Amino acid sequence: MRVARGFLPALAFCAVVPSIGAAQPASGPVWLKGSLHTHTDRSDGDTAPEVVVRWYREHGYGFLAITDHDRITEPAPLAEAAGPDLLLVPAEEVTGLALPSDGRKVPVHVNAFVPREVIPPFKGGTPAEALAQNVARARAAGALVLVNHPNFGWALTADDLKAAAPGFRLLEIFSGHPLVHFLGGGGALSAEALWDALLTAGHRVHGAAVDDSHHFAGECTPARACPGRGWVVVRVAERTPAAVLAALERGDFYASNGVALRDVRATEASLELTIEPQKSFRYRTEFVGSGGRVLASIEGESASWRFRGDEGYVRARVTDSMGRRAWTQPVFVPDGGLGAEELRSRLSPHGTGAGLRPVSETDESR
Repeated sequence: MRVARGFLPALAFCAVVPSIGAAQPASGPVWLKGSLHTHTDRSDGDTAPEVVVRWYREHGYGFLAITDHDRITEPAPLAEAAGPDLLLVPAEEVTGLALPSDGRKVPVHVNAFVPREVIPPFKGGTPAEALAQNVARARAAGALVLVNHPNFGWALTADDLKAAAPGFRLLEIFSGHPLVHFLGGGGALSAEALWDALLTAGHRVHGAAVDDSHHFAGECTPARACPGRGWVVVRVAERTPAAVLAALERGDFYASNGVALRDVRATEASLELTIEPQKSFRYRTEFVGSGGRVLASIEGESASWRFRGDEGYVRARVTDSMGRRAWTQPVFVPDGGLGAEELRSRLSPHGTGAGLRPVSETDESR
């Protein structure tokens, strides 16, 4: 039985990553919690970059990408606010716009991580054309690409995403922004279901949870885009921006809006995970396969799925007793055979995961 995690060789951005931020050596593989979609008052946020950086540092994050619209925020001026423990990753939200023939103005946005220069957004065409053009521009600038909030303005269908999928590695499947409709509705698929449509079609795309934070000042209400609502947790062997970007590229991370995982591992035979329990919460793990079908539902603080060979892919979705979730990345399981050495090189870059130090995600500040 052939088992393969969905990733391709490293993109061109790897050549420029070592120059960003500062490098903090790690004693061994660790989990780092990070934000991939954050705004400041340099675009449409309400707070200065220094204050935003301090918020994430003080709330236990290990890395932060400030993604202001159509501009790059350089890390060097923010080094003091970040301190020694928060890595800053240069990024930009490329604010594309589709202009289909029916007269609508449809937002088509992507985040570009570590671009070589500011990327001018493409505006025009259908949503599929605008997405493909903006992804191509980000790739041409050497960036790792995240497709943002596909249901914002009901912009993108599964077919639109499939057409551009060879160029992007990440898709937002959860967002803390109150206006992006990540659960779908009115016949539109949820962002998670759009992810399953991509995976079922064979596209190696990883799912991300984000804040899309804009509002740090004043009271945080459900109608405001506040920080601390969605994040990713990457597994890295060293505390460097290059290691973070490589983990995102290969899918060595999970997404969360509240559930913490102690470990995730794939062997020749199975996908296994262990949950970091919080207070009196209870947990249900669903293993999901091709077409988004639920293969199994398991109660408790650990779960495993033994590969059968006909699943297409397997990913896990963990839900706690207050509805908060974590999502693992897919393991592709076509028929055939794969040697243990190749499996380890693809799925377990840090071995079995023993000895990993989990980050704390017990802070419920909003």
